[in-house]
Amino acid sequence: MAKIIAMAVFSIVIGILSYKFELDVTYGDYKDYCTVLLAVSGMVFTIMGIWIAFVYPNAIKRLQDPDKIKVADFTKTLQDTRRLESIVGSVLESATVATGITFVFFAKLIFSGMSVYKGNHLVFESAGVAFVVFLTLVQSSAIIGVIWSNYLFIDDLHVRRENQEGHNDF
Repeated sequence: MAKIIAMAVFSIVIGILSYKFELDVTYGDYKDYCTVLLAVSGMVFTIMGIWIAFVYPNAIKRLQDPDKIKVADFTKTLQDTRRLESIVGSVLESATVATGITFVFFAKLIFSGMSVYKGNHLVFESAGVAFVVFLTLVQSSAIIGVIWSNYLFIDDLHVRRENQEGHNDF
């Protein structure tokens, strides 16, 4: 929660600074950047969804049968639980970013022709900058989660290999 609050505060500060310094950002700039952000979000969402289905097929099977949800147990290894939490968190963050970008495009569609937008163009642009900065931070957090999950996975492989080599030595 503190991470989200920090990202929101940072984004608002950037929005205020863009208003104060009258940063002129065109819709084309937003559109190009949001397209890239949406592509990254889609990639993370897709790849991590496949990762969950491949690495944790038992979790998917348990979730498909509501009676088995009660007995779903990820406590065998805390490392697996943390890795799964990180992967699912990355998927949720990427989904949030995709939804936010949809909101940006919808807001442009609705507000751009209104007189309130034309009279307060800089306010809307600054709010847009702040929101896009927030989405960028959320997506960056998702990417860091992906990196961390992969690190944990590789680390776990090394530990298991070392344990196997130790057993083979006996």
